[in-house]
Amino acid sequence: MSRLIKILPYSLLLILAFFSLNVSSQDSLSDNYDHQIFVGNKLAWSKGSWHYSGELQFRLKNDTREFNMYYLEGVATYLANESWEIVPDMRFSVMQDRVEYRPGLGIIYKNLWLNNRVNQLVHQLKWQTDIESTGKVKNAIRYVAFYNVVMNDKLILQVAGGGLYRWSAAYTGFQFFRGLAGGSYSFTKKTRLNFSYFVGYENKIGHWSFIGGPVLQFIINLDKDSKYVPAKYFNF
Repeated sequence: MSRLIKILPYSLLLILAFFSLNVSSQDSLSDNYDHQIFVGNKLAWSKGSWHYSGELQFRLKNDTREFNMYYLEGVATYLANESWEIVPDMRFSVMQDRVEYRPGLGIIYKNLWLNNRVNQLVHQLKWQTDIESTGKVKNAIRYVAFYNVVMNDKLILQVAGGGLYRWSAAYTGFQFFRGLAGGSYSFTKKTRLNFSYFVGYENKIGHWSFIGGPVLQFIINLDKDSKYVPAKYFNF
């Protein structure tokens, strides 16, 4: 319970910071806060210095009344040592007006401490290239920090925040900032549910607007035979 008390203020401050920015920026907004929802199912397995995963995720927008996208993503992570990971990935997305291929390459650095070194501060730095079926090609780099606190054998609490900088013919600059607060609950040794609420501030090219909503991710761990503890994070 003491750990829960310690982490809750950080979660509340993160959410309040985004809502405060919303209040102070009303003159620059041309639309309302859009409630969205992200729901995904992920398979993961590990062997030695490698950790693999595949995920199918659906997203709804316009107050969850309209299809936004779904994607398939494969990730192969090389656990170089206890603190560093190299993460190539590939995402195939289907949207309303196009499909998109997104190869990416990320670097993960983990600060580990306490409780058998499973509490984590995870730093994700990632380069991605978005190749659209329309012929457009966009590049971006993102940084997100995840702070995970292990409460017990079942429950892990998490807060996160970061942003993405975009290079494209239409726009170059920061495209969005996002933060979330939530947790992860383990039903069995092989199944886990990630649950959180995120808030985002996004550049729509011409104006900035807010989105937010719940994120649900059901994970099935087929095999957990890794040499080091993998980073606890996800792409959102």
